[in-house]
Amino acid sequence: MTEPRARDVLDRIAVAEPQLLKGVDVTDLVGEPAALPNAQADEAGSTEPVYDEDARRDIQGNIVPGFNKDHQHFLFLRICDRERARQWVAAISPSITSMDEALGFVREYRARRLAEGVRAPEGLTATWVNIAFSYAGITTLAGAGEAKRFGEASFRQGLAARSTYLGDPTSTEQAGHPDNWVVGGTDNEADVLVVVAADGKPELMDRVEEIRDGLDGLEVLYEQCAAALPGALAGHEHFGFKDGVSQPGVRGRLSDAPDDFLTPRYAAAAAPGDADVRPALYGKPGQQLVWPGQFLLGEPRQHTENLLEGTAPPAPPTYPEWARRGSYLVCRRLRQDVAGFWSFAAAAARRTGTTAEHFASMMVGRWPSGAPLMRAVKHDDPALAGDEFANNNFLFDDDTRPLPLRGIAGYTGDKYPRAEGDFLGTVCPHYAHIRKTHPRDTATELGKPHDTALRMIMRRGIAYGEPYLGATYPDPDADRGLMFLCYGATIEDQFEFLTRRWSNLPNQPDDGGHDPVIGQRDSRGDRERFIDVPTAAGATTRITIERDWVIPTGGGYFFAPPISALTTALAGQPR
Repeated sequence: MTEPRARDVLDRIAVAEPQLLKGVDVTDLVGEPAALPNAQADEAGSTEPVYDEDARRDIQGNIVPGFNKDHQHFLFLRICDRERARQWVAAISPSITSMDEALGFVREYRARRLAEGVRAPEGLTATWVNIAFSYAGITTLAGAGEAKRFGEASFRQGLAARSTYLGDPTSTEQAGHPDNWVVGGTDNEADVLVVVAADGKPELMDRVEEIRDGLDGLEVLYEQCAAALPGALAGHEHFGFKDGVSQPGVRGRLSDAPDDFLTPRYAAAAAPGDADVRPALYGKPGQQLVWPGQFLLGEPRQHTENLLEGTAPPAPPTYPEWARRGSYLVCRRLRQDVAGFWSFAAAAARRTGTTAEHFASMMVGRWPSGAPLMRAVKHDDPALAGDEFANNNFLFDDDTRPLPLRGIAGYTGDKYPRAEGDFLGTVCPHYAHIRKTHPRDTATELGKPHDTALRMIMRRGIAYGEPYLGATYPDPDADRGLMFLCYGATIEDQFEFLTRRWSNLPNQPDDGGHDPVIGQRDSRGDRERFIDVPTAAGATTRITIERDWVIPTGGGYFFAPPISALTTALAGQPR
């Protein structure tokens, strides 16, 4: 066995069956430093960066912890007058919501929800604003020299120029081609994106109107209003599936206090001498902890050999100094063909001997409620979906062992069926959306599962348009879809990698077909894709997908700077 393969096997054992490595010197086995430091969660966290009040006030809040609001509005702006626009940027800076403000709200919300035993505490509301700039916008405001210091080629080129690379249609006759986008396309790219979020629509629109009225040196190029779907579809996207269930946890501390982490840690610390590293790997069961440099420029990044350790950011930096603790923002306006999606699921279900709901769930990897197929094999389980300490606790290749938790008030424990290893993809197919974009414990074409942590993104999507619910909202052709936003430290190695490689290729990260939900391919206008559906006999049935159900109709590549940069580099004031 070669050394890289030995390290892969031992790392898998360390996660799945750590007792097998008790007393073993891993260095002797593979000839490299052991990747099993002290596993106690608090001790592992002591090496994580501390974000004091000044740092928290400088980081925009939609990056961390995120704007989890039911109503959002997106203003795509174009700069008309440089000097007046710079003054406007400086003037709006006090209104930009920081990590500190958003995190304080989230903590109070969580505490009241637990104390009162309700899903949504009454009277606790907020309206938040964040801002981001395209490469062209930064060039105009800060100057070409500053803009060129961003080393990310994809950011400099922009989304429209990268569209074909992502698999978008090459024919101008198709809706997904940049020539047909409502914003961000060939001739309507935005310089600035303003995101406004609120708990109520009146409060949202009041703030949007204030921003519109105060614009100086900029014009509104396009606006998109978005909102959580109503009633039973709350928290779901238009195909009917719960969205945003799985998000990485960001490592970091808010103070030197032992348990004052940016991402709460619910796992019980391992006993002294116990080699179980899992309590230091997860915030809550299934929520992998990732070093902040994967989302914030200039912060410690994820180590490629050890999930517990961070590594220094690149030197010299590939960005201006004023951009530290900012993040790249990808915005994609994605129209969804709900009727087409479910028509395909129904036809494929008849062909493979299952139900339309089950087949659609195999395409996603979760049931409509959000319950994972890995833990709810035969039918949906809304109770499992609603358990935040169980609904994401699963691996794909290996059996999933319970993760011991600290005492959590009111929580009686995870009593749902455990996820059993599904190496062959007979339960959750290899083509399933969640398995394609987050393969978890599966080794990929790039090597060991550790590399998956380098690809994670912070997703911030929200639905737009009315749902398609038969008689209630009967128009199957209405414009409805998802305002997809994600943050990361690199567009190329995170968002574009997930899209171009794992979603769009049928044999990566494992054989099984294209991602049937967001995957795309375009070969001289041919959009045909396929999935290999496992059968009870152990074979597969190849099913062709002849149309897209998710169509890009706008967006852009932006950079969300630290708030301090709004009054310095981007406003032309001394730093």
